[in-house]
Amino acid sequence: MPGSNSRFAGGLPPSGGTVQSSATSLIGSNLSLGDTLGVDTSRQFVWPKATLHFARNHRIWASYLDMQYAGDKTLTQTITFGGNTFAVNQSVHSEVDFKEIAGGYQYDWLKFSKFSSNLNLQVHYLDIGAKLRSNVTGTVSESIKAPIPTIGGGIQIWPVDWLKLHGDFNVFKLGVSGFKGEMIDSQAALTVSPWEWLGASVGYRYYRIIARDTKSDDRADWLQHGPYVSVMVRF
Repeated sequence: MPGSNSRFAGGLPPSGGTVQSSATSLIGSNLSLGDTLGVDTSRQFVWPKATLHFARNHRIWASYLDMQYAGDKTLTQTITFGGNTFAVNQSVHSEVDFKEIAGGYQYDWLKFSKFSSNLNLQVHYLDIGAKLRSNVTGTVSESIKAPIPTIGGGIQIWPVDWLKLHGDFNVFKLGVSGFKGEMIDSQAALTVSPWEWLGASVGYRYYRIIARDTKSDDRADWLQHGPYVSVMVRF
């Protein structure tokens, strides 16, 4: 029956990531968030998602992801970021802010009592910012903002009415004037719904984004993979 639901998911932060920012004739260093900058990526996060099931085989959804990380480290190498040089042995404070607003349309092209399969179209709007600060060099901030569309599909299996196994895979590689982007977003989960209006899931997600501004050569490589838990409320 058509309806709507809200989902709140918690999961693991990025297990790896790099940023790079160039300016004028200075090519930016490829900076590892953890190894080079000492950014702590051990924080958990909440990922709210709302879905409107407006017809039997059609639904639309929207989600918002906001992750903020910071770290301090005495550099073990000289680095270049945003056209500025941070010398070895400088104490640097780093901040990384990752925001994603996403929306999508899903069409259930096969739908039976115990099995369904869907096709979906999504758009992920990314806003990735990085800031480095030291007493010697000062503060340098850079950001990448860009939309990345994806296309994919998924399956759902119900061994019994209150138990669902489901997974999906979305991928896209985009090259337009001034920007190149790649994304892989896939997950698999098991959902238990003792009541129609309430459910809980455990799953595993792999989420990889590579975004590059071809004009400035700013670049971000973001990888997150690991288990998550979520709660779904339907009304």
